[in-house]
Amino acid sequence: MKKTKPPPSQNPSILLALMLALMLSLSACGYSNPYVQSDDSEGVKQGTASIFVDMWQNKTSELGFQSEVKQSLVRWLKKSPHFSMARTPEQADYILSGVIESVHIPGLSYGTFDRAVELRAEITYSVEVKNTKTGEILLKRKDGDWYESFRVGKDAAALEMNKREALREVADNIAENIYVNLFNKFSAKKGAKTDIPEEINVDH
Repeated sequence: MKKTKPPPSQNPSILLALMLALMLSLSACGYSNPYVQSDDSEGVKQGTASIFVDMWQNKTSELGFQSEVKQSLVRWLKKSPHFSMARTPEQADYILSGVIESVHIPGLSYGTFDRAVELRAEITYSVEVKNTKTGEILLKRKDGDWYESFRVGKDAAALEMNKREALREVADNIAENIYVNLFNKFSAKKGAKTDIPEEINVDH
């Protein structure tokens, strides 16, 4: 009886080349992150109030914190059916602006030899939302404040990373607070985007 020879083993270099080709073809298929909205999600939509989120003035030494606040505000406002994100101030019914007044990082708790083991990021800010057509101030808050505690960490790199994470958390909380206040006011007068109280204060 004649025996059938098993097929020769595959060349590892050929298999590697095929795998690389497959990976390259997949990367060229235009994959996009479903959790990141494109620029097409912006623009004024009918039946909504358009808001332009201005870059906040930053009076502190924490460079880039104003960008964290703006990104958080845009992310929260996009969740609402009442708002559209205007690309320019000229497109907007309202302009949301603010000032980061101060950032302090005091010690919160201490360990051996009175070394701080926990710090707290304390931020004060002001914010307003203005009607671009009438100049009316619809939302205003001066000397608002928010804080977030964080661990010192084992070294300087860990300390900086923990501080940046705390500041991001503060930025998100400030943005959420502003969003909730605006959302509640718009929801109370659903269908009439101009029917907002003349002035509201943002509660902490």
